[in-house]
Amino acid sequence: MSMSYDPNKLTWNETHTINEEHQYCYCGEDRNLTEVSVQCCQCLNWFHAKCIKASIDKTIPIFTNYRFICKFCNELEGENFKRSQAGWKEIGGCAIANLMLQQHMADHQALKGDSRYLSKNYKKLPPFNYYFNKNDHLRPFVDKNWSSLCTERSRTATWWATLGSCLYSTKDLFVAKDEHCRSASSNFCLVDPNLWNIRPGHFGTSHSRNQSRLHKESTKNNTRTVNESETQDDSSQSIVHASSSKRQITPLPSTEQGMTPPAPPMQSNPKNTVIALIEANSSNTEFGQSGEQNNLRHGFKYLPCQSDVFFPYMQYRNSELPPYGVRLSKEDASLSVWISGDQLTTTTEYGFSMARANCPVKEGNWFYEVFIDRGGEGKIDGKDGAHVRVGWARREGNRNSSVGSDAYSYGFRDLTGHKVHQSRLSRYGEPFKTGDVIGLYISLPPLNKGVPDYKPKCPKRHRIPILFKGDTIFEYKDFKPTNKMNDLLELPEKKKTKNFWWQQKQEEAKNSSTQPPPIIPKLPGSKIIVYKNGVCQGVAFEDLYSFFPMVDERTNEENLTEDDGSLGYYPAVSMFRGGTCTLNFGPYFRYPPQPDPEAERYMEYIAEDVLYDIIDEIELWDWMISKKKRPRPATDVSDSEIIKKIKLDDTDEGTPNIQ
Repeated sequence: MSMSYDPNKLTWNETHTINEEHQYCYCGEDRNLTEVSVQCCQCLNWFHAKCIKASIDKTIPIFTNYRFICKFCNELEGENFKRSQAGWKEIGGCAIANLMLQQHMADHQALKGDSRYLSKNYKKLPPFNYYFNKNDHLRPFVDKNWSSLCTERSRTATWWATLGSCLYSTKDLFVAKDEHCRSASSNFCLVDPNLWNIRPGHFGTSHSRNQSRLHKESTKNNTRTVNESETQDDSSQSIVHASSSKRQITPLPSTEQGMTPPAPPMQSNPKNTVIALIEANSSNTEFGQSGEQNNLRHGFKYLPCQSDVFFPYMQYRNSELPPYGVRLSKEDASLSVWISGDQLTTTTEYGFSMARANCPVKEGNWFYEVFIDRGGEGKIDGKDGAHVRVGWARREGNRNSSVGSDAYSYGFRDLTGHKVHQSRLSRYGEPFKTGDVIGLYISLPPLNKGVPDYKPKCPKRHRIPILFKGDTIFEYKDFKPTNKMNDLLELPEKKKTKNFWWQQKQEEAKNSSTQPPPIIPKLPGSKIIVYKNGVCQGVAFEDLYSFFPMVDERTNEENLTEDDGSLGYYPAVSMFRGGTCTLNFGPYFRYPPQPDPEAERYMEYIAEDVLYDIIDEIELWDWMISKKKRPRPATDVSDSEIIKKIKLDDTDEGTPNIQ
């Protein structure tokens, strides 16, 4: 069998999807956008599904996750057609493309096979400028056509959230209707809305917007640029984001408060700046929820561990998981928080939820930046918009609340610029919104000066290794809020009149009480300062509460009263209904400060953790030698059951308990 035309004499466009002769397939007829056609991966010609012997799903006309070889390119074996597993970019892109085609046909009252959708008429077609929402359009469409779109992909309970995160982060493929307020719940269209350009591998490549459209959007929404790294060409290039407000890299200005004098301009490294982190997220990062183990048992925390032959007595040690460096901790975040693959960008679709970094600071001067991807929105259609709060928090801070909602954290509001502590608002600085860069500086005094009678001690870590869904993790006792700290919260008074005699008597006794307010230890000389786009907003908080645990009348042996190595102040952010932010821990900042970047704390924290593991092993070795016990080889431990290990108790002798 031979073709009725010579395929070698066809004149194709750049994407090899349309030829000027409008001849395709074995039959030589034109191809229609509303009907399924596939491209041969060798000759790149297009073939109608109705002309192919292979069975092809014709539920949707546009899909890209396949490999097809026509019979002329594979004379020995004949035609070969195989679907492959679809990635989230392909799923989102093909779903939007099919929805655009459906809407276009509905608007122009066209039916399947309409001649207006032949390739010879593609220049006459009105543009496909349609935007679709994840919840209202994409989710039901993908759910209905799962087998056609998501070949070989399992349908998880949270697939729609991963799809929304992919749409939000992949800026080179999907454009939001309002880029200034881009989020996972925005209305999206394809950056390249020409459906004739879609082909296998189409959604695996970056699609730059044409110059006129880019100029139009940059004029409307403003742009910000960053120099490319020194590893690229000598010619200066820039990364442009139409979703952000105008920013320039400038030295940090001096202020009346005298916090930070001007610093020399720094060359920005795209691999470390906030802007480049967002660009990295857009290409290859999928968001995921925080770990399920976070809520296994109240009052406990869970961290990864691994067996180690160099620890014959403890047998297990802490294990650091990639990505390495200071980042947001999935093990220390609310379950409703979604964190990107590089664990620097976070968001949520629900009420205020908190995420903290993976290592604390105890003394010295530290700084990190937060780029507000989406936040500071007022009411939209009568509903509260997206919000972000930033600040510092202790371990006891409530993860299912906003930063500053209790006495364990200090936060800052986006909409009004208020500072927040103990749920009390105080006027402070300028409000911030999408596109702003917030710098957070904390200064903590040396422990031997800030804490009375401070003596360095080796942390006591109350932990046991357990199996959770095939992974070995440490179960730690965690620090719990105390009544004295909870009593500091400002709770609204009930307006209801107390009518019963016993209620009145209790109220009189309460009013006549002369008990002094609780004395909360503080860190003298400590302070927190906030910068907005490099401009100092002044000192926000001074003499912060000490991060060492308090002991009150309700403290018992179940409560931790000594440092286990995790005490300190953590960088913390909380999001509300689509609020999204990206954290930059240094060493390269958008607005470089003088204090140490938070990134430098990471190696110190890891070194401390390794040292504590070694000390735990030595202490256990010493105890077991005194009891004339031999270590149990780590290879004897069965992975089919919960691992019962050694757990240090709170006795005065410090002797371990063998469980």
